[in-house]
Amino acid sequence: MNNLHNYSAGIALLIISVFFQAVVINGCGSSDSQDNYSNLSYEFNVTDSPTTVTSSDIPLMEEEAVFESIPGMNGHHSASLTIFPDGEMLAAWCSYVGPHELTGLAIYRSRKKTGESWETPQLHIDRSAGDGNPVLYSEGDRVWLFQAAVPGGWDTSHIEVQESTDRGVTWTDPVVLGPTLGPDVKYPPVRLNDGTLLLPAYDEISSKSIFFTSTDGTNWNQLSSTASNPGNTEPSFVQLSTGRLICVMRNEGQGWLWVTASDDNGKSWTEPKDSGFLNPASATQIIRLTNGHLVLIYNDSATERRPLSIALSADEGRTWPYRKILKDGTDTYSYPFAVQAHDGIIHILYSLNRDKIMHVAVNEAWIISSSYIF
Repeated sequence: MNNLHNYSAGIALLIISVFFQAVVINGCGSSDSQDNYSNLSYEFNVTDSPTTVTSSDIPLMEEEAVFESIPGMNGHHSASLTIFPDGEMLAAWCSYVGPHELTGLAIYRSRKKTGESWETPQLHIDRSAGDGNPVLYSEGDRVWLFQAAVPGGWDTSHIEVQESTDRGVTWTDPVVLGPTLGPDVKYPPVRLNDGTLLLPAYDEISSKSIFFTSTDGTNWNQLSSTASNPGNTEPSFVQLSTGRLICVMRNEGQGWLWVTASDDNGKSWTEPKDSGFLNPASATQIIRLTNGHLVLIYNDSATERRPLSIALSADEGRTWPYRKILKDGTDTYSYPFAVQAHDGIIHILYSLNRDKIMHVAVNEAWIISSSYIF
């Protein structure tokens, strides 16, 4: 496999493309409200009057490797997962020749049918420009795969999307989504209460989160963005029962996890603030369970990608009294991606030392068992 990333060429591309980026941003429907912070008030991760829960279920925690190795590939990272109504799972991740993560970067995928093991990884896409950060999302049998196309360094990336109507057996050709210089993606879109899809993304150049919207899942427009100092990337968000959006974001300066909120379906956001959770400049995901509870999967450290922890909130993010370590030790456990299956089990993929992709399954009873901290 060729070395896909000539850094001198990447710098040249960055300079040449600055003008074109401005043109494309205007052409894809960017909002005038970008970076104009809303002034709504909300509480997140406070410690007074926590909401507690109980469960009669037997605690469940299981773990397995999605694969042990892929011939010719020496690193594996940034996994994604979607689960179909019958429990079948589809995973995707990026693997690279190395030693640098952008050398020989390609996307692989694997399938796990109900009651069976993960299938042997299959190459999904491997082009002369690097292919990374796959993000899966599905509704019924329809599947989207968002990804970063990276012709140079990460700051030359742009987002592309493919669609499948047969659970990822066949795919459309990749289509560029949004500006052609800087955007990247890590977590899936959410179908909002008004029926639109909202995709969280981020700009590798300016280190700020950006959001794209679509009514049909095919045509996308840039809706808004939110900046901070230090910068924020890799946003993940949920919609609460009130319609409010709560979004957490990686802190490029390390230390703490950013959080922001929106009451207008992502058209505007509050100024990002310290969430009270630690963040070592690594990806963190928030998801909403079918019972309305929120789950956060994060590295509970200001500097290290360990431990990998999980927290639960039963009051829409106001308090998080249940926190538990998923994995800890001398390894790194990073870039979690979680989806709740129709049976209520929470399935999480993460990178183990970038040597392999791991699959963890837990239920809410396991999270709250012996983890009450307040």
